[in-house]
Amino acid sequence: MTNTLPGEDSRAHREALVAAAGDVRDLGALATTLALWLRDRFGAPVAVSQLRAPEGAGIANETWLFEAAVDGETQRLVLRVKPSAVQLFPDPDFTGLFRLLELLRVNNLVRVPEVLWLEEDASILGAPFLVMRMLEGRVPITSPVYTAHGWVAEATADQRRTLWTTAVEELARIHLVPAELVAFIGWPQYGPTGEDQQLGYWEHYRQWSGAPLDDDMLELAEWIGDHRPHEPDLALSWGDARPGNMMFGDDFRVVGVMDWDEMSLAGPRHDLSWWLWFDELNTTYKGVARPAGLGSRQETIELWESLTGVSVGDLSWHDAFTAYKVALITLKMMHAAGYPPDKAAGAASFMVHLGRASAGLEGAGNV
Repeated sequence: MTNTLPGEDSRAHREALVAAAGDVRDLGALATTLALWLRDRFGAPVAVSQLRAPEGAGIANETWLFEAAVDGETQRLVLRVKPSAVQLFPDPDFTGLFRLLELLRVNNLVRVPEVLWLEEDASILGAPFLVMRMLEGRVPITSPVYTAHGWVAEATADQRRTLWTTAVEELARIHLVPAELVAFIGWPQYGPTGEDQQLGYWEHYRQWSGAPLDDDMLELAEWIGDHRPHEPDLALSWGDARPGNMMFGDDFRVVGVMDWDEMSLAGPRHDLSWWLWFDELNTTYKGVARPAGLGSRQETIELWESLTGVSVGDLSWHDAFTAYKVALITLKMMHAAGYPPDKAAGAASFMVHLGRASAGLEGAGNV
């Protein structure tokens, strides 16, 4: 089996996606356009500088960090442009994203960046975009993996314990958000429950992406459909739930939760499984010993249960589904980036193998 892990070459993936899109930004022109657009929002001339891509960031959206000088003050801002040339997810809901982030922050439900403006006129930058305030802190990046390199690996066990504890606490806060407050997101066309919507969305994703499924992946997909737990949850799900999408302060406490591109009403177990899956990915499956202070799978489950009052139960179905979703995303990403089909299939096979092991379709074996 090809042991290619998602995210281990994220910089190369990002560069390949940009090159495949043939849509590299002229940063000088972008700064000029942004300055004119911001002048109307601030009501004063604006000078835009320090335009740059965030280091180690995800690849689902076009994201730029920049500084805006206005009235003698400098504001540190973030530009997120709705993907158009290359999409990793179908039908991205930027309006819903803006509303969700605003609601979570204003009501102090989850620590998220402050969104300032949503621009739905695609003629300005070629696609709708939003501008938010930049959070100040550090992100546990996955390239190189944070469990073996960088500030997390170099921290003390107590500092890592603070990071892990506050991260799980913030994850639990997401799952305590009343569902009725966020009913404007999700995919009701696929059914009334979060589980219905997840299954419907990811079947739509498979068809939209055109990803070729081999026999092992088809069997896994069939098992997921046949063994659904029929959970009645309709609750906020972050989607890409992992520490790499959180920012932490110098005190190792959570500053904010980012990257809500996969937001849904899938319910908390989808997030918890995703979190635990990527935790294992960034330790066990990359041959890295878990650094002291970072909680184990069981410790994470127990802390989350104590904070939410929800019993996790058996996560095998969710773990299998998580692996299947990551495999689909990997196939789509590598196809869009122009990788040869055999390389994309090799990368996806690793996730499929883990999903099949969770489903009991094969042993864990040698991954």
